[in-house]
Amino acid sequence: MPDAKKPRILIFDDSEVERLYLEALLISEFDIVTANTLIDFWALLAEEPPDLILLDVRLAELSGFALCTQLKHNSEYAAIPVIFVTALDKSDDIELGFDVGGHDYVTKPVMQRELKARIRAALRIKQLEHELRQRAITDYLTGAYNRRYFFEVVEGNISYAFRMRRNLCIAMLDIDFFKKVNDNYGHEAGDAVLQHFTRTIRDQIRKYDILARYGGEEFVIQFFDCTIKKSLEFLRRIRDALAASPCIHENHTIHYTFSSGVASLEEVSTDSPINAMIDIADKRLYIAKNTGRNKDISEG
Repeated sequence: MPDAKKPRILIFDDSEVERLYLEALLISEFDIVTANTLIDFWALLAEEPPDLILLDVRLAELSGFALCTQLKHNSEYAAIPVIFVTALDKSDDIELGFDVGGHDYVTKPVMQRELKARIRAALRIKQLEHELRQRAITDYLTGAYNRRYFFEVVEGNISYAFRMRRNLCIAMLDIDFFKKVNDNYGHEAGDAVLQHFTRTIRDQIRKYDILARYGGEEFVIQFFDCTIKKSLEFLRRIRDALAASPCIHENHTIHYTFSSGVASLEEVSTDSPINAMIDIADKRLYIAKNTGRNKDISEG
C-alpha cells in the first residue's frame, strides 16, 4: 500500500534562517514549501494550494495580518488555515491575529512538539469542516450535489458567462419508468440504480460540469462553456454507457434508460436566467417523456 500523502505546509517568512529552522522542525512529518517574497507566495498558492500556511507577521513587503486578510477574502484560499509564527507576543497582536482570520498564533522561539501538535489540530479541524460542508452540499444517497448548492453555484457561473460572453447549458434528466424498478426489484434496488446513474453520469461529463440530484429520480447537469450540440453529445455518451454497463444489484441486471430536456443560456434574458433555463429544460423533458422516452429534446 502506498504511503499516505503528507499534508502540504507553506511557510512564508522573509528570514532565511527562520525558514530553514521551521522546515527542519517539520520536514519529517509534512511536505514543506517555502516563500520569501509575495511573488513566490502567490505563485506557490496558484501552483498547488497548501493544506496549511505558517505565516510570519513582520514581512518586508506586507504585514502578515494584511496578507491573512487578503487570503480570507479570496474564496479560493479562504478555507486554508493560517497559523501565525512570530516574535510579536503582545496581547493586542495576538488578538489582531485571530481577528483577521488566523487559526492559531505561535510565538517564537518555537517548540517543535508544540508546533506540530498545533498544526495537526488545525488540519483535523479543517478536515471536519470539509466533511460538514460536503454533507451540506451533497445528496446523502447518491453523493451528487444537492439542489440548493446547484442553484448557488450555477447562478455564479451564469453571471460569469454573461460578463465573458460565454455560453452554458442545463440538462434535466429523468430515469424512465423508475417506479417499475422499485416495484420489480425493491427500493434497495431503486437506490442502487440512482447511485449507478450518478456514477455513470460523472464518468461521462467533465470535471467542471455540475451534477445535482434535483429530486426523486430527476437529475440536473450544468455544462459550462458548452453548446446545445455538445451537450447532446455528452448525453448520448451517458446513454451509451448505460446500455453497455447496466446496474447490477443482488445478481439482478437492471437495464434502464433516461429522458432529458436541454436549454441554453443563449435562449434566455438576464432576468432570472437560471429559473428560465430550468423551466425550458423541464418542458423539453416533459416532451421527451411523452413522445417515447429514452431521448433528448433541445427544441420546442
